[in-house]
Amino acid sequence: MESGLAVDGWVPVSKQTLATRFPGVYAVGDVNSVGTPKAGVFAEGAAKIVAAAIIAQLRGGEAPGPYGGAGSCYVEFGGERVGRVDVNFLGGPKPTGTFQAPSDALVAEKVFFGSSRVRRWFGREWSTKRVG
Repeated sequence: MESGLAVDGWVPVSKQTLATRFPGVYAVGDVNSVGTPKAGVFAEGAAKIVAAAIIAQLRGGEAPGPYGGAGSCYVEFGGERVGRVDVNFLGGPKPTGTFQAPSDALVAEKVFFGSSRVRRWFGREWSTKRVG
């Protein structure tokens, strides 16, 4: 990267704040070196922490807590069966995770999760005719 942000292909950040070595510059998502999977749910969680930090700084408020590196990923098994993996990569001395077995409740939860993101990001509804 010609910006000078990347080192060996990744943007080094503080795992707690996602701040780079440049004042007022943060890196979230696939570019940073924080050590979480490169999935949207982790970028979204990181972005919430960064947004809260910027708002706190502008308003002279208290900074948010550290980024925990937590997220949930839905796992499809076919036949409209959906499970969920909940993981936390940075909240303790080592990553932790749990698996929730497929259920009708998780099918509905996944549909709601997807439709809520489409509404938030694009301002439109998402078809609920399919699970995936």
